[in-house]
Amino acid sequence: MPTDLRLFGIRHHGPGSAASLVAALDAFRPDIILLECPADAEAALATATHPELVPPVALLVYNPKQQGQASFLPFAEFSPEWQAVQWCARNSAHVRCMDLPMSLRFGMRDAVQASTSPPDPLSKREGAPDMPTDTATAETEATSAPAEPSLPEQTEQAEESNSGAPSFLERGSGGEVSTEGDPETDPVAYIARLAGYTDSEQWWETHLEHAPGNADTFAVVLELMTALREELRRPETEETLLREAFMRETLRAALAQGYPRVAVVCGAWHAPVLQTELFKKEDKARLKGLKKVPTETTWIPWTYERLSFSSGYGAGVLSPAWYELLFAQSRAEVLTHWMVRATRLLRGQDVDASSAHAIEGVRLAAALAAVRGLALPGIDELQEAAVAILGGGYAEPLALVHKELVIGVKLGEVPAGLPATPLQQDLAQQQKTLRLKPEALPKPLDLDLRQPAQLDRSHLLHRLRLLAINWGEPEDATGSRGTFHELWTLEWEPEMALSVIEAGRWGNTVLTAAAARATARAAEATTLEAVSTLLEEALRADLGPAIPALVARLETIGAGTRDVTHLLAALPPLAQVLRYGNVRRTDTAQVAQVVQQLIPRLCIGLPAACAGLDYDAAKPLLARIEDTHQAIRLLQNPTHEADWYAALAAVQRNTATNGLLAGTAARLLFDTQQATPEATGTTLGLALAPAQPTDYSTAWIEGFLRGSGLLLIHHRELFDLLDTWLGSLPEDTFREIVPLLRRAFTDFSLPERRQILELAGTDASAQMASTEVEDFDWERGARVLPGLRELLGV
Repeated sequence: MPTDLRLFGIRHHGPGSAASLVAALDAFRPDIILLECPADAEAALATATHPELVPPVALLVYNPKQQGQASFLPFAEFSPEWQAVQWCARNSAHVRCMDLPMSLRFGMRDAVQASTSPPDPLSKREGAPDMPTDTATAETEATSAPAEPSLPEQTEQAEESNSGAPSFLERGSGGEVSTEGDPETDPVAYIARLAGYTDSEQWWETHLEHAPGNADTFAVVLELMTALREELRRPETEETLLREAFMRETLRAALAQGYPRVAVVCGAWHAPVLQTELFKKEDKARLKGLKKVPTETTWIPWTYERLSFSSGYGAGVLSPAWYELLFAQSRAEVLTHWMVRATRLLRGQDVDASSAHAIEGVRLAAALAAVRGLALPGIDELQEAAVAILGGGYAEPLALVHKELVIGVKLGEVPAGLPATPLQQDLAQQQKTLRLKPEALPKPLDLDLRQPAQLDRSHLLHRLRLLAINWGEPEDATGSRGTFHELWTLEWEPEMALSVIEAGRWGNTVLTAAAARATARAAEATTLEAVSTLLEEALRADLGPAIPALVARLETIGAGTRDVTHLLAALPPLAQVLRYGNVRRTDTAQVAQVVQQLIPRLCIGLPAACAGLDYDAAKPLLARIEDTHQAIRLLQNPTHEADWYAALAAVQRNTATNGLLAGTAARLLFDTQQATPEATGTTLGLALAPAQPTDYSTAWIEGFLRGSGLLLIHHRELFDLLDTWLGSLPEDTFREIVPLLRRAFTDFSLPERRQILELAGTDASAQMASTEVEDFDWERGARVLPGLRELLGV
């Protein structure tokens, strides 16, 4: 009995193609469907019929020995391949993947990489295979450190439209195709130009996607693609030739098994070369000798945003949410449904949108389609009508409509029972237990650390961050409850699944993996600041198994560190650990021992470290001194405070200290009531004495007044000293230092500047009152005011 073979050339993620394919399969009733999908993904694809697997989802095929070598195969409800798999499940037909396995493709890329020098990471672009759905390949850069990969970022940078195949046919609407239509990169542009279209996407949408459910479409597509390949004779890449050879070999084997009816579902461009009369004897020889690497496959949730062009991917569709509606509704109803949903969204945002607006919007979209010679309006006509009717001619109010009804915010679901790595399973279980469901949209989360369940949520988020899985981004918690509260913004990105797989090499649970990763990072760290910051993160994540190793590393580096700047940088994170450790119920005794050794050493070395520095070198040290000052006051240890204040006093007295640091030390001592106003006035007078260089005095004032003008407002004697010094400067010197003095007033608030100006005005008025009117030159006195305003920035 001869085999009946049918070729169904589809556009990936095409709702019209999906509907037509279902109709064609119902009519043909094949016994087996050969699907353009990597052969090593066939076992995982067989689980696509799981009732709890909700698209959009993606098959992640990766090399377990090099997780950066991975490929995503996204599926949506309107993907023809997804519908083909579901049809097979409903009708007890077999499904077989017929594309070149990723194990061979990864091996090909390894061979190419080994034979060439490492490429520039910024310009490297890996070709993505044109799977049944849009795919993306991620390769870890040859120059990347193995201990610190950043897979999600590299994945997005490495994405590109399918190598060696027409990007339009393998991608669906919304890829990087020029609207001018270049036949070299988009063969359909050749036909579109002949039909009078400048955009091949619009031609395909109008003539093929807008006629769903028509089984005869595929005969037309096959004839069209055959004619195009003969006319253009476009050279193919070696990878595409290998893929087509593998497809033919798989098809030959299926035909030899004697299936009565065989259906092939593939990208339209490949359909012509899969006809039986074009089988080539050299296919087997071409495929011989290819290097093979191990691969594993798992399902991960995907998002419509990642499926769209807006995500930055070379593959995708412009309007996934619209395509979902187009596939689910009849053409007669889809326009009304979309416009009604748009008005409902806008009403939720308190925008005036009624049923009358929806009716007029649909009418306008239909009119636009008629003017443009289209049989039915598309998403462009609907959006333009919505802007005109609902947005009053402005696109800004329709941003939410575009996000939810054009791109979509849907995140797929993957059941826990499907094959996954141990770390994936542990994370999924914790997400379920802690009721932290991954969502595609940013979601705020306020955690009260006094509640055990919310403290466990905090531990999980911090552990994931240590594993470079930034599901949650922490924000500053302000207010009286800031000590006990954490604010987060949660947003799950599909590529994080690859990061979870990569992190699996550190352990099988989130806790053990994070602890192992923190220990490894501590062993690689060379500075006290890096280890102390890592220790703070580990304590926030409650990584008990890693704490001893981190403290030991901190003691080892600290014992050999003589640079005071490193000691200053290490203290603030440790102070945070000691001050707030009891809130998180963590044991900080080991950290306290390190701090006890650290503070005396930095206090002894601080005066010498501040000597002999110029302004540029003193600036970064100033920030570290201020942070350390706050940290020591946070610890509330009288012994530590006494040592620190003695060190600041030595910095202030040392004549070799840079003026910026000496002024800051004087201010810190005054603020903490370690120096009286009289003593501070004396110090200020010495710093502004005529014998001091002007640049030293100017830097001293900047450090002394840093951050607030209240010091001058509430201490008149200090104001008078500064006023006298300014008044004694020669005019040339004054003009020279005005730009420098402005730095001292930069951080003052506007009310503070006004009060200082009023204080100066009151002082000037008092002096005028004590001077004989006939002896005072009012015109000359007024000349001072512009310079004073310039100085204060008022």
